[in-house]
Amino acid sequence: MNLPILPEDKANHALYGLVIYALSASLFAPPFAMVAVFACAMGKELYDSVLKQKAFSNADMIATLCGGLVGMYIGLFT
Repeated sequence: MNLPILPEDKANHALYGLVIYALSASLFAPPFAMVAVFACAMGKELYDSVLKQKAFSNADMIATLCGGLVGMYIGLFT
C-alpha cells in the first residue's frame, strides 16, 4: 500500500499554519487563533497574487488552514 506523498510546498504551508496557530493560541482563545491562521493564509496568497504576479492558490490556503486545524486538535484534545 502506497501512501500519498504531500508536495513539499503544501507541507511547508501546513507546518506554517501549525506554527501560526501555536503562537496565536498562546495569546488568544482557539477560535480567534484560527482566525489569525486564516488571516495569514489569505494575506500570503494575496501577497503572492498581487505583488509576485503568481496565481492565487486555494490549495496552499487550505494546506495552511489544515495545519492550523491540526494545532487546534492537539491543543484541545490532548
